[in-house]
Amino acid sequence: MEIVLIHGYFLKGTGSNLFVRNVCGELCKQGHNISLFCQEDHPADIDFVTEAYAFDSANTSAQLIHKKETKYPGKCSLYRPNLNGFLPVYVYDEYEGYAVKELKHCNKKETEQYIDCNVKALDTLAGTLKPDLIWSNHTVMQPVYAERSKLRCLAKKHIMTVHGSCLNFAVRESKLMQKYAWEGIRGADEIAFVSEHSKNEFMEFFRHYPSIEKKSLVISGGVDLAQFVPLSENQTKKQRIEGLIEDLVNEKEKNMAVSKKEESSWQTDENIIEKLRLINFEEEKMILYYGKYLWTKGIQVLLAAMPLLLQCQNNVRIVLVGYGAFREYLEAMADALEEGREGEFIELLKQPERFQSMLDPAAATYCKSLVLRLEHDITFKEEYFRAAKGKIRSALTFTGFLGHEHLNSLIACADITVAPSVFPEAFGLVGLEAL
Repeated sequence: MEIVLIHGYFLKGTGSNLFVRNVCGELCKQGHNISLFCQEDHPADIDFVTEAYAFDSANTSAQLIHKKETKYPGKCSLYRPNLNGFLPVYVYDEYEGYAVKELKHCNKKETEQYIDCNVKALDTLAGTLKPDLIWSNHTVMQPVYAERSKLRCLAKKHIMTVHGSCLNFAVRESKLMQKYAWEGIRGADEIAFVSEHSKNEFMEFFRHYPSIEKKSLVISGGVDLAQFVPLSENQTKKQRIEGLIEDLVNEKEKNMAVSKKEESSWQTDENIIEKLRLINFEEEKMILYYGKYLWTKGIQVLLAAMPLLLQCQNNVRIVLVGYGAFREYLEAMADALEEGREGEFIELLKQPERFQSMLDPAAATYCKSLVLRLEHDITFKEEYFRAAKGKIRSALTFTGFLGHEHLNSLIACADITVAPSVFPEAFGLVGLEAL
């Protein structure tokens, strides 16, 4: 089949990014030819991408920027529309080279300009591509500009896949986004969901449109069992981690030999190897979180629970793998606990938006009971901060971003993997990978 796959973002980091990357790789394995429209800035690093093109500022022509042979029977041509530096997102974070704005705060003019950039890119290839299928992702805006493009008239079918973050962070929060959502929904031939929970949540929100049910289906998320392998009978955690460290050393040397990679949001900590060597994987009880550093993921609640854990388990270790600007807030929490700055720590929990403007004041809700106890129970407060002072930093490890090819070893060696989200999510893959 000839498939136009529309994502609009990158191919690493978040759940939907990885979903699109994995789906694209599997389709190429099956011999399908993919025209992938997204903003991925390192196409050469992706093994199934045979060629990549970047559009000019008007999105009327595309220049070849990468080409290689791959092992796949199908091929993937990646196209990067030129957004003229503006990237609307569902959850705010910083992306180098883009002015970022949450969709719920975008006005109609900004939104239409963004849509127009993508439509022009799709239209530019309307005379070249003959798609059997258009596959768009998210509820807005990808299905919208898929429907408005000339390619839509050429394709036999348009399927959209719903991912949780778009509905919960953008569509729910904006009447304007709801109008765009309905435009995409109305035009799509089928709507796919990654879980029953995701479908039920979506159907509840759009309950006034019964026609949606008739074209909805659930295709549950899955994982590559060849990639997520538990410890073998004769393998120790130390051996597995030594293999991970060896891979990281080789990768670091390779990158240094080629050229220093440009900075991006998905950076692994420079001293990741030293950090891993400091962890006693055989003796310490390891709690692993991986994903984006966001308040909605509940990482601050996990970190705030550390002093309570240390009171009853002195060899506990929390490892936080991820990326995102929210790390600065988490680091500030850890520093305040480590240095016994009690008042500062409590203020961070009570008014997180004062530390980071992008934080929603609602983030404070999830630590409210802890704050009340710290302010009114002197004995609890003394024991809490005593357990943390001088100990938190040695029991907490930030790694920065790690791809699944490295992360899978940490999952295998963790005593428990947690997903402490405090906001509705489609969920699924973290649990499957950890299992």
